[in-house]
Amino acid sequence: MEIAARGLVKVFPAPALSGGVPLAALDGVCLEARPGVAGVEGPNGSGKTTLLKALAGVLEADAGEVLADGIPAGAGRLRELAAYCPANPRSFYFRLSAAENLRFFGALAGLDAGTAAARAAGLAERLGLQAAELSRRFDRLSEGNMQKISLIRAFSRRAQVLLLDEPFRGLDAASAESLLGLIEEAGRYSAVLLSSHSPQLLRRAAGRVLTMRGGRVTGEAA
Repeated sequence: MEIAARGLVKVFPAPALSGGVPLAALDGVCLEARPGVAGVEGPNGSGKTTLLKALAGVLEADAGEVLADGIPAGAGRLRELAAYCPANPRSFYFRLSAAENLRFFGALAGLDAGTAAARAAGLAERLGLQAAELSRRFDRLSEGNMQKISLIRAFSRRAQVLLLDEPFRGLDAASAESLLGLIEEAGRYSAVLLSSHSPQLLRRAAGRVLTMRGGRVTGEAA
């Protein structure tokens, strides 16, 4: 699977009565990602998260298009193709347990309960998440364990496109090492695109690193 952005534009209007100006989060972004691992780096506000959300079908661009194997793909098609790990846990149900959340989101992705549970257990072991943590209410997990559940949700799908926004956030060194292994394995069958504020981890994870500034991909880092 090749995923490509062609001239993506996304402008967020200024808050009502703020007197501010609209924010051009994406300003004609173009890029391509094939099976393998590519990274995206850039300062806060450069458009990394907005780009990943647009590729995931979570956010619709105002202009431009996303192509999947050369065919224009709308938000619904992108949500079928891509697994997305956001940079925060707000998309989970905080009063459900971690396991209940994973069963629910697994079902949305077409996984039966047994498959979802088996994949969750295997990924939890890889990431150093104790089995007891899966039974905890989501809002009672530590930040690092919330991040592990978010990663488990994304990797469980084994999607053709894997989008990871700040995936190392909150992880200890051992868990980060395990995640690097999971990313490498996923890159053998998926187009993986990830962002990170850690240049060291980003370069260890990704075979190529793109730089974003001002809502544009400005080049490929060495």
